[in-house]
Amino acid sequence: MMKRLLAAWNSLWKYFFLIGFSYGPMVYTMARNLFVDKLKLLEHEDITEGIAVGEVMPGAVFVDFVSYLGFLMKKTRGAFLAMMFFIAPSFLLMIVLSVLYMKYGQLPLIQKVLQGLSAIMIALIIKVMIDIYKTGVKNPLYLTVSAMALGLLLLDVNIVLILLTGIVLMFAQGIFRKELNPAAVRIRPLSTSDITGFVKNNIWVVWLIVLLIAINTVIYWVDPDIALMNGNLFKIGLLTFGNGYTMLPFISKEVVSTYHWLTPKQFSDGIVMGQITPGPVVITATFIGYKVGGLFGALTATASIFMPSTILVALVARPFVRSKDNPWVLAALKGILASFIGLLALVVAQLAKANITDYKTALFALASLVLFVYTKINPVILLAAGIIVSLVIFR
Repeated sequence: MMKRLLAAWNSLWKYFFLIGFSYGPMVYTMARNLFVDKLKLLEHEDITEGIAVGEVMPGAVFVDFVSYLGFLMKKTRGAFLAMMFFIAPSFLLMIVLSVLYMKYGQLPLIQKVLQGLSAIMIALIIKVMIDIYKTGVKNPLYLTVSAMALGLLLLDVNIVLILLTGIVLMFAQGIFRKELNPAAVRIRPLSTSDITGFVKNNIWVVWLIVLLIAINTVIYWVDPDIALMNGNLFKIGLLTFGNGYTMLPFISKEVVSTYHWLTPKQFSDGIVMGQITPGPVVITATFIGYKVGGLFGALTATASIFMPSTILVALVARPFVRSKDNPWVLAALKGILASFIGLLALVVAQLAKANITDYKTALFALASLVLFVYTKINPVILLAAGIIVSLVIFR
């Protein structure tokens, strides 16, 4: 088993590990640079489709995104290995931070570093918006959908409803332009062979669920708190749509309000540490797991929060790839991507309001944007340089 994993690592998965060091939307940029421009393993369209898949699936968007790319390259095994190696850098860093936090109770220099990283993040998100517009959403009419998504977000409309609205508008446009023909749509009832074939191709899901239940049952007899934590985090990872931030209130309800495993202050500090690490913000689950059950608890909590969405991505990726050239599917993807630009616009506005507090951060963000747009600088290099510069200029 380990030999096969190391073989996979040497051939491809080191790149997912490298992407795991990137922050936020930098994941998209790194994936495009590595798998499209450098390795020629994927097309630009695969990246934009991966973004769409990540947006409509539950769980952390970036984890869903890399799971989909892994599936494209190595099928089901690829989806899980991509998720594992992508999460690994954040998991390891969160373990270190958790140990330090439990020992010293404070995180020195965090604010300085976060100030610089936030400026870089603003620039990167703008670059991602530009890339999506160029590769997937070129028609100026689609910007109306982006503006609509932004407006609905400001009204606190559920993100799933926003994405569905974008899809419906794209369908309406396609029908009006006669690019889509509703009369030609034929919905064929599922036959017994269809159901049998799906079950046969995905029987691994049944065995995996049985295995997970068995493992967690054993854990329950050893430490009920760890088992209860695993079950609740798995449920949240399976049923929560939107992104990592939409999952945080549900996690807080379970670990703070219901079971009192963490105090509100500890949970807040865990979120801050989740923002420091390069991966999804819900890597905070690692901190929760460490608090509840040490290193073993950290490992099982991390697996519990991220595995459900990867299972779903592996399930839907095959039929999605088969049907992605369908005009209705293409229209739906355009609606999702157009809405996604609106979602990113709000993130930029929120980050700018909270972090562009003086001319230093404004110039830092502007310089980062210029580098992203007009050079091929490696985002990891800029990120590392940004940490050093932050410690110098933000006093």
